[in-house]
Amino acid sequence: MTARHFKLNKSFTIGLIIPDLLDQFYVLAINGVEGVAEKEKYNVILTQSHEDVLNEEKITNLMIRNRIDGVIVAITKNTMNVQLFQKLVSIGIPVVFIAREPPGDSFNFVSSNNFEGALNATNFLIKKGHRRIAHIMGPNSMQTSQVRFEGYKHALLKNKIPFDSKLIKVVDFTKKSTELAMKELMRSEKPPTAIFTFKNYITLDAIEFLKNKYPAKLDKIDFVGFGNLPLLQYLDHKPIASIEENSYQIGLEAAQLLFGKIHSQDAGDEEISQHLNVPCRLVIHH
Repeated sequence: MTARHFKLNKSFTIGLIIPDLLDQFYVLAINGVEGVAEKEKYNVILTQSHEDVLNEEKITNLMIRNRIDGVIVAITKNTMNVQLFQKLVSIGIPVVFIAREPPGDSFNFVSSNNFEGALNATNFLIKKGHRRIAHIMGPNSMQTSQVRFEGYKHALLKNKIPFDSKLIKVVDFTKKSTELAMKELMRSEKPPTAIFTFKNYITLDAIEFLKNKYPAKLDKIDFVGFGNLPLLQYLDHKPIASIEENSYQIGLEAAQLLFGKIHSQDAGDEEISQHLNVPCRLVIHH
């Protein structure tokens, strides 16, 4: 096997960089990647950046030194500079981004249809009779945050509901920032009756805040967030609906795209970047 690797100048290994292994979205995406890699007879090196840009850089350099054949990455919430990933491509290591869109459009990228998901989530709350719908969004630096925000605004516009900037709160995915956002929303002159969140881990922190600080509001505010987490079925207080992103399919399609790039590179074909959107669906919880 070592002789074969040396002869073909390949390690038959791909790298996978994710922000957090505790996030079930990424766990399911990993399964999709590994399923394709196994069929291709490739190994997968799994790493996590812990949302740290310097850690992400260290991991990427380590993969270069270990002659990885390709990389799938979900960038950190703070990643603005993608020069290191451009370096990977320039030295012949294909890169596919998942879930979080990188700056620029020159990279291969696979994600859920974030605009459609946000649109459907907000429309669902509007059909439930809500007019004061807050949006707790991810960091402004993330393109995915902006796309979901646009979907939310578009739903309000189509339903002739005025946009209110006081109902928009930006969080950094920590419990503390979500609690601060909820405190500001609850203390506002006209608190929301529904909240659309960037993801349901934010929803769970927001519900916990209501339990502790505003228990009377707990059953009066409807939540919808991205991520139909398996654990939701066991909770007494949960969002009334979730946007299911099918992260397994995202991982699978990202791996198929990566291996397509690896094989076309072997054949000397020209590199063309691709952006793939996996459809979302609204799941109502009973």
